[in-house]
Amino acid sequence: INTNIIHQELKELFNLYKIPNRYEVFDNSHFMAQATVGAMIVWDNENFVKDDYRLYNLETRDEYSQMKELLTRRALRFKENPPPDLWIIDGGLTLLKLAYDICQSVGVSLDIIAISKEKNNTKVCRAKGKAKDILYTLTRKIELSTNDRRLHFIQKLRDEAHRSAITFHKKQKRKEDKQISLLQIKGIGEAKVSKLLKYFGEFETIKKASLSELEVILNTKD
Repeated sequence: INTNIIHQELKELFNLYKIPNRYEVFDNSHFMAQATVGAMIVWDNENFVKDDYRLYNLETRDEYSQMKELLTRRALRFKENPPPDLWIIDGGLTLLKLAYDICQSVGVSLDIIAISKEKNNTKVCRAKGKAKDILYTLTRKIELSTNDRRLHFIQKLRDEAHRSAITFHKKQKRKEDKQISLLQIKGIGEAKVSKLLKYFGEFETIKKASLSELEVILNTKD
């Protein structure tokens, strides 16, 4: 694929301010609210720029709040690390509107689109060449043919963000699982570990808590 042509075609398809060359793409990953992380990947002109990727440990638990935290943290660094030509959000119209609100809050006008994964009987379809992903701008819902090269290019970027988020999530989950095992060895059961995590949010905060504080939390009723 000639990416220069793709960039031009995307500008026309989404009615963008300018031809996009540099893209930032965002996705989140977690398992049962454990090891909640976000990832930002970067594509510049013809290649992924892995040195510019960013990984985030997130405090929030639901998908909307996770994306809000992820995008806000990125937007707050626009002065040090200028915004790209285009943001691509893994999600639907609600998250797209959120992304625009965040950019406006820091005084930046930025082209943003979203790509929402097709779901077959609640299962996400990721089959290459078969996924009927839906694209969104603020004013349009766009459904392209599954063999459309514009869709394939956006899917390629989205899938790289997904891969990056999943890889980081697995790494963080292994670390958290090890921490849970250490707490259980000390006689703290799974239910109590869950209660502490629910209250403190992360293991580092639990470690810093005093014994009396832990006892108060563990003795309180849900």
